[in-house]
Amino acid sequence: MLVSRLQTGFFVPKITNPTCAYFSKKATSSNSSLAEQKSEIQSHAEKTNLLEKKKVGMFGTSTVPINTNFPNPKGVLGYDPDFSVKELVAELPNTRKTQGAKLSEEIKEVFRNVSIEKTELLEDIGFKLDLWKTGCDSDWKEGFSTCSLAPSDHGTAVFSGNISTKVLKDGRVERAGWASIKLEDRKAFNRKKFLSKWRNFSHLLLKIRGDGRSYKVMLHSPLSMDFTWGDSFSHPLHTHGGPYWQYEKIPFSKFFHTVAGRIQDRQYRVNLEDTSSIGIVLMDRIDGDFRLEIDYIGVYNDTTHVEDFAYETYTLPVFNTHGF
Repeated sequence: MLVSRLQTGFFVPKITNPTCAYFSKKATSSNSSLAEQKSEIQSHAEKTNLLEKKKVGMFGTSTVPINTNFPNPKGVLGYDPDFSVKELVAELPNTRKTQGAKLSEEIKEVFRNVSIEKTELLEDIGFKLDLWKTGCDSDWKEGFSTCSLAPSDHGTAVFSGNISTKVLKDGRVERAGWASIKLEDRKAFNRKKFLSKWRNFSHLLLKIRGDGRSYKVMLHSPLSMDFTWGDSFSHPLHTHGGPYWQYEKIPFSKFFHTVAGRIQDRQYRVNLEDTSSIGIVLMDRIDGDFRLEIDYIGVYNDTTHVEDFAYETYTLPVFNTHGF
């Protein structure tokens, strides 16, 4: 399904306030000045509310802007420790209705996929725009970048915003300047949904129209253990700029292993059965506005592509820093 076939009624609200954490430079020599600073910081925080969270249900997704890899400290999508038993009981009728509909659709999908026919050569991932979430450093009070994802007038999706590499002077943040979109699709009752059907395909297809900047496509594959939550596989996405559409055909064999965005020495091929999400990230350390228009994302099976993995691998000794 093309992005152009998405429902035009959906709207992703843009981040309208790029301001982040406030740090006063006034002296704190007297109690009166200290009280003024505290009241000023408190009033500023009340105006921004960048991380204000809304309770949306037992199995609903949180309204907190996502990080690239870690949605929350527990690593569970939609986790909210502040939910009381009374609120959970009140949510049960709505939960039964929404999650029951998802479960029914899953069962229908299983029967639709039962076929003895040969796997198609081309397939759209069939994503809906409301399943894609945005995230940037300002959402986590770690910078001043902004981003949004919204439908265009002619049925495509537009990922746009502003990158700022300005670093907060809080003694904690060392680098800033990133923005991303990420697919957050779940099965019924908040079960993880894997893109396991992709194992039948060899290439990722994208139809985009960029601004000349270099983005990065990321296949996220976090597992249940916390040390795997940052696992992903990346490939650069160089846009041409200009008014013409750009078609990218990226072999899965050319995706390299990264953890929290950092390239690893030990490389291996992406396991598409463990891949649960796909994202596009901009972190090119260039200040300024950006705009990436997306018309299509799908997968393709090229029978002439025989490459298993494009990069050098290592046979490590038995006793090494990576374990056995």
